[in-house]
Amino acid sequence: MSDALDVIVVLGGGLKKDANGWRTTNFDEGDNFGIQGDRLRVVAAGFLTRENPKVILVASGGLGQLRNVVGAPTIAKVLKKELVALGISPERIIEEDNSNNTYQQLRELDKLAFQLNLERIAVISNKHHLPRVKAMVEYGPRLDSLKERLAKGTLSLVSAEQILLDHDREQWQKLIENAYKTQEMQKRLALEKQGIEQIKSGTYKFVE
Repeated sequence: MSDALDVIVVLGGGLKKDANGWRTTNFDEGDNFGIQGDRLRVVAAGFLTRENPKVILVASGGLGQLRNVVGAPTIAKVLKKELVALGISPERIIEEDNSNNTYQQLRELDKLAFQLNLERIAVISNKHHLPRVKAMVEYGPRLDSLKERLAKGTLSLVSAEQILLDHDREQWQKLIENAYKTQEMQKRLALEKQGIEQIKSGTYKFVE
């Protein structure tokens, strides 16, 4: 990954509450749509940030599926807390907490890219999620700034799994391979594929 990145965006997904508070989810935890492995996005962002010492990070996500949970934090707040725990200065992290789904995250990023004239953008998510993200950028409404950057090659959609394999294959390879063999991941992949087909056919409901 180039050291000329302007911003790294970590797309938030699900959260889990345990004895230590709210955190991102691992590959053995999911929701009604299957597993996600959001924690991988945070760890991958840590690696990528260390390679780009001047880059700004955007932790993206509002309350999402926790909108009706009393006392729940925004996804952005939890992402920022975990990024700081990895040694990233909080001053370098922007909390984007207006969005509650992937399309809204991309809309907020599109606004930011336009307002700040950001050129080189890396969006980090899980491998299973990125094809739908790409389809949204290509076909979704009101994403002109991102469409332009994707076409120019200055918007990169980066797999958290690939970053982790590139940096620490011994630790991550078996975990990732096993996760992608599970029924829960197959459910997630099927739903992602269905979403892509709907986006391309024009039947997808973009919730703004």
